[in-house]
Amino acid sequence: MAIPALSQPPAEASLEPELGSHEQRTDLLAELLAMKLRLGYEVESETDFAAVIFSPSPRRWLRMRKGLDNQRFTIRIDDDGATNIERTQTRAA
Repeated sequence: MAIPALSQPPAEASLEPELGSHEQRTDLLAELLAMKLRLGYEVESETDFAAVIFSPSPRRWLRMRKGLDNQRFTIRIDDDGATNIERTQTRAA
């Protein structure tokens, strides 16, 4: 009696998302944003594979944010799953 060959690998073997997959890229961005939020950054905008974050004002506790230079960064996850973090221009007030 012959044992039929499996056409697909068992489900346990495919628990890790493939490199550069949609799921891996969104998970990686979510992990990065969670880390930055714990460090005090705030999210300005977010898409599936990119986000713009900014540092809180150094005088936030005084509620005097206008005119202060907050650092802004763009985080992108490319097609291969590599992370790119760039400092961007501060938005004009």
